[in-house]
Amino acid sequence: MNRARIAAAALGLFVAGLAGVASVAGAKEQTLKELMGENFAGLQTILSSLITSNYSAVPSQVKLIHDHATALTKMVPANAEADRDRFLSYAYNMRGHADDLETISRVLIEHDKGKEQLVTDQLREAAAAHYGGMVMMCVACHNRFRPNVIH
Repeated sequence: MNRARIAAAALGLFVAGLAGVASVAGAKEQTLKELMGENFAGLQTILSSLITSNYSAVPSQVKLIHDHATALTKMVPANAEADRDRFLSYAYNMRGHADDLETISRVLIEHDKGKEQLVTDQLREAAAAHYGGMVMMCVACHNRFRPNVIH
C-alpha cells in the first residue's frame, strides 16, 4: 500500500513538473508585440494607481514588467542586432525602474495602512519618476528600433 502511495505521489510530482515546464515554455513563446501590449496595459494601470494614490495594483504590474524586461534581454529582435547593447540597456533600465517602483509602492501601501509613519510625499514623487523612467525606456526603444509607426 505504501509503494502505491509513493508511486502516486511521484507520478503527481512528475505531472506537476511537466505542467510547470509547459507553462514556462508557453511564456517564452510570447511575441515581442504581446509583451509590449501587456507592458502598455500595465503602465496604464500603474498610472491610474499613482494618480489615485491607491498602490495595491502596482506591485503585480511592475513584477510583470520586470519579467518582460528580463525576457526582452533574451529575445533581441533582428532589427536591433546591429545595436544590441543599446537594446539591452533599454531592457535593463526598464527592469531597474520596475524594481525600484515595486519597492517604493510596497512602502506606500504599508504607509497607507498606517503601519509606516514616514514622510511619503518624496516617495510618491520618486514613484512617479520611476514610472516616467519606464515610459522613457519604451519611447527611446521604439524610436530607435521600431521599424514602422504603429497605426
